Amino acid sequence: MTLLNRYHYRLLVVFMAMLCIASCAEVIDLKTETDGGQLVIFGRITNGGMGNSISITRTLPDGQAPENVSGAVVTVTDGNGAQELYREATPGVYELARNTVVGTVGETYQLEVAIDGKTYTSTLQEMMPILAKDELRYELDIQEDITSTGVAISSDVVRIFAESTFETLPEEFYLRWTMEESYIVLGIELPRSRFPRYTPQTCYIINELSAQDIFLVDGTQIRNAELSNREVAVRPIDFSFDKKHYFNIIQFGLNKEAHEYWQKLQSITTRQGSIFDVAPAAVLGNITSSDPDEDVFGFFEASSADTTRLLMTNNDIPIFFLDPCQVTQEDFLRMLRVPSECFDCLIEERIVEPECIYCTLLTNSTHQRPSYF
Repeated sequence: MTLLNRYHYRLLVVFMAMLCIASCAEVIDLKTETDGGQLVIFGRITNGGMGNSISITRTLPDGQAPENVSGAVVTVTDGNGAQELYREATPGVYELARNTVVGTVGETYQLEVAIDGKTYTSTLQEMMPILAKDELRYELDIQEDITSTGVAISSDVVRIFAESTFETLPEEFYLRWTMEESYIVLGIELPRSRFPRYTPQTCYIINELSAQDIFLVDGTQIRNAELSNREVAVRPIDFSFDKKHYFNIIQFGLNKEAHEYWQKLQSITTRQGSIFDVAPAAVLGNITSSDPDEDVFGFFEASSADTTRLLMTNNDIPIFFLDPCQVTQEDFLRMLRVPSECFDCLIEERIVEPECIYCTLLTNSTHQRPSYF
């Protein structure tokens, strides 16, 4: 098994009390099949430095992953007429530097995208406030599972619980939460005699823990000032807890139109899986084309955002961590026989996994250090 597979986790995420309201929502019949070629514009502006990005893709037939769309001109305009371009950071992903337009609660924003001679425009979106104060706590537990062959197994897990307290309860408000984790991965130590110029890489992994769940609250149905003891994540314990391991819950303040869009996505993902599989490409949102005969999928939202973090380290978990890059004595001796400074030789000879040297090969990894580390 490769290191990449070792870091592929079975993440079970359950939201309890605040998801009960979803059962009261109107059932929406949605078209989820696409012929391919439809444009998908999806993203937001927030009141902080994170999350200000727009992704632009085009659907492909037969359930294929959508293709990224580069070269678009993406502009956001605030209620005072100030404009700023989202700059393309990676193919199909455009980010806002916030040099001119800065997200502010109570302000309105509109997105415009120009591609291949067509213009795509969102409705005006008002940025609503954050209303709840979130707190996270954890419990260590043993989870029982049954394998496909019917064998009972148990594993050590961390259970994450959330509590949200409302200082005020307006007659109408809408909120959404997402969960993520982040942790450090260090490259393997190599013998200095053979690799004198080698420096282990440091990578930061950020994983979405709520890809198959959309956590929504319709404030018109909430009259309690507290949502407590909600289990929001279950995470198997492994070597990622050897150093700093953060659990982050991110709260978004939504307007009614954005809430209705996320409800539609929720209706699909309940039946079909991750929001990254089909949902944004299967739901009409608030973006229209200059071509009246063209359907555009996705949504542009103006969302206030607030993040609450829970830090765990190996001091919190009295369990021995198995390093997935640990080598045997035999493998260490083999390292001493490869040509000097030949990192790829270690991989070709199957002495170490590629991800142990080049940690950016791991899913969702980056050398860029998050500000909170």
